[in-house]
Amino acid sequence: MATILDMLRNRLPDEAALFAASLEVTILEAQADAGYEGILEADLSIRQKSLVADLAAKALITPAMSKYKTSLEEAEGDGAGKAKFADKLKFLQEMKKDLEKSITDRKAALSTASDTGVAMVLVE
Repeated sequence: MATILDMLRNRLPDEAALFAASLEVTILEAQADAGYEGILEADLSIRQKSLVADLAAKALITPAMSKYKTSLEEAEGDGAGKAKFADKLKFLQEMKKDLEKSITDRKAALSTASDTGVAMVLVE
């Protein structure tokens, strides 16, 4: 079964490599944001892991954009370096939109999956 780290690396491979030292903390924070703090990863469903991976990937976007903007400012030469970093920034902006939609959809699916629609009745 895929791990949250694997899922995160699939979403943003370059950025996951860029921030490899802090991925564990990023995942723990995302897991807490999703409401699964203190729950072992092995006890999470694939859908729950996907939500955590989306949240972690979204959390990597801002520091990655900052890094690429700095690199863009430092790029010299014929403009090829500038184009590369501009493309990265555009990709991250699009990815952020996609992740926001995915997070909303996954949260909705998880809340629907946990709601059986049957009211609890106390029987005496």
